[in-house]
Amino acid sequence: MDSTLRLAALSALLCLTSFGAAAYNHELEVAPIAPGRFAVACSNVEHDMSRMAQLGGVPSDYWEGREVNGRQLYITDILAQPDTAVTFRAQVPLKPQLYPTRFFQRVPFAVIVCHPTPQGNNDPSYTLPGAGGVVPHMQRPGNAPKLISGVEYAQTVGLDAAGASQGPAKLPLVVYSHGLGGSPLGKGYIDVMVQLAAQGYMVAAVFHADARFSLIKVEDFADFVYTLAFFPLIVEMQAMRPLALKAMTDAILDDPRYQEGIDTTRIGGFGASLGGQAMANLLGARLTTSLAMSCDETARDSRIRAAVGYVPYSGQSFLPAFCNDQEGADSVNRPYLAIAGTADITAPIKLTQQAVNRMGDSRYLVQLVNGEHELRPADAGDVLTWMVTFLNAYLDVRSDPTAMARFIRMNSVHGGRTDSVVVDVHVPFANVGGESRVVEFYNTGLNHFFLTASPSDMSIIDAGGAGPGWIRTGHSFKAWLQPSAESAAGGAVDVCRFYGGYNGGPNSHFFTAIKSDCELVKTSYPGWTFEGIAFQVRPPVGGACPPGYIGVNRAYNNGYVRNDSNHRFTTSDSSIKALERLGWTYEGIAMCSHP
Repeated sequence: MDSTLRLAALSALLCLTSFGAAAYNHELEVAPIAPGRFAVACSNVEHDMSRMAQLGGVPSDYWEGREVNGRQLYITDILAQPDTAVTFRAQVPLKPQLYPTRFFQRVPFAVIVCHPTPQGNNDPSYTLPGAGGVVPHMQRPGNAPKLISGVEYAQTVGLDAAGASQGPAKLPLVVYSHGLGGSPLGKGYIDVMVQLAAQGYMVAAVFHADARFSLIKVEDFADFVYTLAFFPLIVEMQAMRPLALKAMTDAILDDPRYQEGIDTTRIGGFGASLGGQAMANLLGARLTTSLAMSCDETARDSRIRAAVGYVPYSGQSFLPAFCNDQEGADSVNRPYLAIAGTADITAPIKLTQQAVNRMGDSRYLVQLVNGEHELRPADAGDVLTWMVTFLNAYLDVRSDPTAMARFIRMNSVHGGRTDSVVVDVHVPFANVGGESRVVEFYNTGLNHFFLTASPSDMSIIDAGGAGPGWIRTGHSFKAWLQPSAESAAGGAVDVCRFYGGYNGGPNSHFFTAIKSDCELVKTSYPGWTFEGIAFQVRPPVGGACPPGYIGVNRAYNNGYVRNDSNHRFTTSDSSIKALERLGWTYEGIAMCSHP
């Protein structure tokens, strides 16, 4: 065996003994999130029962926009305190391919807002007629909402209240979208809103009232014949959702009752079922608008920095929601977490995974084993824990500064259905403290991966100067390109870069942050050429990274027997596991990086 092959074989053994037991980032089962610390109040949605008796129907008919006795009903018809309630009109643009019956109309919508409130708020709660749900501390007619102050917020979360505002605390906002045919006041939805608000969020949910646009039901989505017959109206209903959500956000941010209590740099989203699809659309996903797979942009909202989709609808095998092969998901450019059931036939997880894998920013998929298109009470702890931890991690909520460190390590939540991470790709936050981005490339002809933090390398590769077939994978992690005070303070070490392309080598690069390995390769294996220090990273200790760092995993293609050795380095566990299924060997966490 020549020196090139011996090094390739030995490097795998060295890495295994140096890294210790092979570990992944997402490995921990965590306890369900504790109940929120904040008291919660909500905006006024009081019903005029005498008006309802005149018009007919039951409360849910108004919440969901059904037609009763030839009359189209909506919640605005029965608001007892319309001047105190939150309402707006959405202007539908001239786009017949999206809105074949509604273009140029101004469609009315109503909203319920729930938010942290002072502990001393003694406004009574409102029991919803016919449903048994409760709107806590509902805003009184003619009164402003009782928003929590900056001082009380700081005291509640354990921050220094000195200098905190006596006025409203600046809270993160969650734009909230219920499932098809539901409403914010329906079973489970108002409860989730209240729980989110108790965690420190202001939550705004629109009454979509899908029946105003299409009479389709949840179970109809899997019906091929129904879809063919009513597809233009289905498209209109789908497109109306992101349009209404964006217009609602405009209205809330312009509303003097709420605008002072919102931090506009921390806006997230949550949607269930069709609401999960709407969140993807707001983040950039294009929508299938014809049976021939035409692909069009819906309303987008750059203010939403991250979003969660619970059992998100991504289409059916015969008609994906985001265009042919879900290519419309390519343009999603902000973090998205999908939580999907493996037994869901209404929103098949296979279609969701296909869409999530194509998204262009941080993207995750958590599977609920044997989960259907439902939210069981037993699963609520799982869903809320994933949702809040993810949103806190990507919105930088002051009350939970360790959220990203915990999210990096989460693989499941105790209780409820068996759950686990099946897709995890983290796109690093902006560089700070002299950091640089280490970018991954893949060669479609060689089936090799390569890393570089050098801007000049990247330019050469992108221009074809390194040969044909090289593409960016979209994976990257942060490191220090040059030694600095910041890298020294971070405990960084040099990463040696070697090239094995001379004298019949495998035309591959090898990277190591282990000094002894670096020196061994330099002195004992002339088939590998030392090219210098590639960058600096923090090394793992005992095969793991310090809290707050994300591990850079390393896998080996076992190519020494065919003189084709190559390693891949990525923070994505799911990408490494996909390689393992192809015969690669996972060698453990090789480096540690700031998220």
